[in-house]
Amino acid sequence: MAPNKITRRQALYVIAGAAVAAAVGGGILSMLGRSSGEQSTVSGEITLLARSAYHQTIHQNGLIPYFNKQYPNVRVNYIPKGYNDEYQIFVLAMRNKSSDYDVAYIDEPWTTLALIRGWAEPLGDVDLSGVPDLVANLGKYNGQIYAVPITGNFNFMFYNSKILEEIGENPPRSWDDVLRIAQEVTEKLAPNVYGWSGNYPSVVDDVYLTVLLSLGGHVFDPKDRVTPVFYSQEAIDALNIVKELARWAHPKTLSWTSLTEYSDAILQGEIAMGQVWNGWVARVDDPSVSKVVGQIEIMPDPGKYQVSQTGIWYYIVPVYSLKKDLGKLYVEVATSYGAQKYASINAGLPPTRITVYQDPDVQQQNRLASSYVKIAQAAQPARTSPIWMDAYDYLNRQMLNAILGKISVEEAIKNCQNELVQLSKQAGLI
Repeated sequence: MAPNKITRRQALYVIAGAAVAAAVGGGILSMLGRSSGEQSTVSGEITLLARSAYHQTIHQNGLIPYFNKQYPNVRVNYIPKGYNDEYQIFVLAMRNKSSDYDVAYIDEPWTTLALIRGWAEPLGDVDLSGVPDLVANLGKYNGQIYAVPITGNFNFMFYNSKILEEIGENPPRSWDDVLRIAQEVTEKLAPNVYGWSGNYPSVVDDVYLTVLLSLGGHVFDPKDRVTPVFYSQEAIDALNIVKELARWAHPKTLSWTSLTEYSDAILQGEIAMGQVWNGWVARVDDPSVSKVVGQIEIMPDPGKYQVSQTGIWYYIVPVYSLKKDLGKLYVEVATSYGAQKYASINAGLPPTRITVYQDPDVQQQNRLASSYVKIAQAAQPARTSPIWMDAYDYLNRQMLNAILGKISVEEAIKNCQNELVQLSKQAGLI
């Protein structure tokens, strides 16, 4: 078998690991229980490969300062990269068995790849209290914990309550409601306000998958997480919904030049409803940048099932690191309840411990904290196979072609299923 292929047994080990009890107490090295004197004697330097943009903010203004209050003599070198750049750098480093990175901050589908390929060091007993079981289980492999969730990213819907009240509408309870309201807003309020938007340049990840989950559809079989089951009536219906919503969307919906541009349009009150990740609406109640303070509400997608999509970011300690103990120490401290609360209040971290959202201090600071608990409780994964990153570009092009009318919706879904099957066979998964 080729060295880069993944056996079906390896993939199923991930599922077997996820069946282990969700959380155990204790700590990676029991270092959180050290006295201040013992903490001050711990010294060294670690390198953390991670993301730029708001991910960098939550680290440099929240998680790393909290860690350094505990361990002032450990320097954390933060290496920020864009999404695609970080993925390429991470995969290349692991394939080359590089010791350059002591901690890696990686997206959900990369985590599955890292666990199956043996790139992550086992972390021992980890405190995962307050983390939803499904989120915690994605970091387990063959009965051990290899990845710890830190950034609680979810994909979900928002709506502007003031705009809906202006046209006499209630919050949507179904996709029929969303379609009707989107059309009504655009017909009555454009060009100042439009009924819908989303990051359609990345439509498959940022809009479509959550709609699919809300209808009961899946990309991969939930039982083994790797067998493509995409070609379905639910997949066709979901793409038809996304395509129809584009008719009533903000004119830049298919051509946002950046996520900041999309987020700014929400903050300026130009969009009544849309699909977002946490970071895109993080500043809706900041009067220095937002014209919609107190107006934005968030909710799971309103299909057959109330669903949000997981997009969790995890920490791993690369197996090739020469400073594994320091890397594990950082992961233990930075993912603790105290660190997540501190980073949530001071840097806008969306925590993976939903108990942080229930903290009175966090609720006082974040009007939407209780809504985020509901978002987290409704979360499901969609990008569960390690082939996802290889499949993404093709799937996204097919869906955009269908939305633009270049191919039929059914043809796009069928093409995507064929691509997923081919890639899964090449990887040795089916």
